[in-house]
Amino acid sequence: MRYIGNKTKLLPFLRSAIARLGITPGVAHDAFAGTAAVGRALKADGWRVHSSDLMTYSYVMQRAYVVASRVDSFRRLAKVDPAIRAALAKRAAGRVEAVANHLTAGLPPIDGFFARHFGPAGGRMYFTDDNARRIDAARTALHEWQAVGLVDDDTFYVLLAAIIEGADRVANTAGVYAAYIKKWQPNALRPFNIMAELPVASRARSVAHQADAIQVAASLGPIDLLYVDPPYNSRQYAGYYHVPELIARGWFDDAVVLRGKTGLIADREQRSAWCSRRYAPGALRDLLAATGARHVLVSYNSEGVIEDREFRDILRGASIDGRVRRSTLRYKRYRADSDREGRRYKGDEVTELLYYARLR
Repeated sequence: MRYIGNKTKLLPFLRSAIARLGITPGVAHDAFAGTAAVGRALKADGWRVHSSDLMTYSYVMQRAYVVASRVDSFRRLAKVDPAIRAALAKRAAGRVEAVANHLTAGLPPIDGFFARHFGPAGGRMYFTDDNARRIDAARTALHEWQAVGLVDDDTFYVLLAAIIEGADRVANTAGVYAAYIKKWQPNALRPFNIMAELPVASRARSVAHQADAIQVAASLGPIDLLYVDPPYNSRQYAGYYHVPELIARGWFDDAVVLRGKTGLIADREQRSAWCSRRYAPGALRDLLAATGARHVLVSYNSEGVIEDREFRDILRGASIDGRVRRSTLRYKRYRADSDREGRRYKGDEVTELLYYARLR
């Protein structure tokens, strides 16, 4: 999924830092999970992960990529669908692929919530009418399967995450949903399809939390690692990703209130203090005070609302020995749109900052 702050390409940098610091796998809290890339990597490396985020779409991805360790056999679903039954003899990846194909190509499109509000028929150009109807069909069918017990919870979230990511691939946006593009991009004209990924197998039970990071940190007690990858600028994720949020919540009811040209939803409960220069430093102090972690790693950005000197001072105040280490990596800037009057990027590259402190 195209996502501001996605750490997929920076995972080698993070993993090498953990190894260099000699932090061995134990219990970790991924405090701002986002698309769950880091939590998934930690799980694959042998950690038991608690992941948290305020956004529902993040919770879906946490359940799919961090919590789930297996998928359903689909035997219950096969009893009501001969096409799926024929795929049961295949390996697990083949079974998931068959069900994913059924959700995108085996169902008749329907004029549901997204067709009525996020396609041209609804006055917005986030998706073509056909893709909006296919998203409606896939999400409705999956929700109905779960409601009557045809798929288990882990499988439900694996497939729902695939729907969210599949919708993102055909979204007529520059990468965020704060606006749609007024002409169809080539990716938006491709047919909606999903590619469900098998979860990472693990005997250690990981847990997803849709909650404030500070509250989760306080509830966990002693753990080994706190990983913090907070928002670093004034962009509120609730407003930038309201369409994936709606898909994740399963809202198909026209009673949902959408605002403005882009169809924004109420987001007061999901607005983050970390997006404010005034409140972000206090949020960092509160999180460090709440956690029971022995080690903390914080990913930040050279253009963040908390300046480097202040960041170091806050971490020193929480550190057991007053020491803070910092690693840096230059990487290509994520661009949600092009330079224009009133919106100029500072350059093509930014610096990833990775802070480390031993807390207790």
